[in-house]
Amino acid sequence: MNFSYALDVADLKTIDNVGTIATGAPNGPFRILDIVGLVTAYNIVIMNPEVKNPDSVHAKIAAKLKEKIDNGEMGINAGKGFYKY
Repeated sequence: MNFSYALDVADLKTIDNVGTIATGAPNGPFRILDIVGLVTAYNIVIMNPEVKNPDSVHAKIAAKLKEKIDNGEMGINAGKGFYKY
């Protein structure tokens, strides 16, 4: 997940647009996360030791992912993640 989103600096659509323009990729980072699955992303981020510090960016990323997962928004296979499918 993007640090700017985790810190509430930018919204996900802006980040995705900038990501596609900057890299030429067909999908931005949040669409890619929806494809990969938010549970997978969450499992990866919680492995970082910094997640134990609630003020760290990693902890904020984990919290945002966990909130979406708890709401059943787990990605494209669930019909909703960061975007609705």
